[in-house]
Amino acid sequence: MIAENINDVKNFMSTLLIKDSFDEFLVTDVTIVTYNTFHIDGHINKEFYTNEEFEDINSPLLSSWAKLKPFCFDIIKGKKTPLYFKIIFSLPETMIENLLQDNDISLAKENIANLFLNIKYDKGVLSYTTGTSLNIFTLDKSLEKAFDSYISKFISTLS
Repeated sequence: MIAENINDVKNFMSTLLIKDSFDEFLVTDVTIVTYNTFHIDGHINKEFYTNEEFEDINSPLLSSWAKLKPFCFDIIKGKKTPLYFKIIFSLPETMIENLLQDNDISLAKENIANLFLNIKYDKGVLSYTTGTSLNIFTLDKSLEKAFDSYISKFISTLS
């Protein structure tokens, strides 16, 4: 797990809300506090779709940032900055597979519950943290280190 502040808030927010850099990431949860508190649960409601529509969705469990970003942008945009927001991203399966392969990690994909990227803005400070959740117990930290390194490099390329 790493926790870092993001110094160039304006540039990062532009990248997050306007550019497509985060579009592949899946969204677990969003909370935005402005004049009201807005909460978005990123879990897809299967009952909303027909069977055919549901099969066409790439991720049957979570919405992508590309789908939710316009709603979040509409809430955040304006002359005043939010009082607070938190976005919990989840790495999509294809990115997890690439991470395992690129780093020669022998951990089976089904043993990985989730890899999280949390972005938080609170009292003028923008920060991110990473988190790794496994379905098994292991002392091997190679996945966590590879994920932390991947996210650090990813964030550094945004500025």
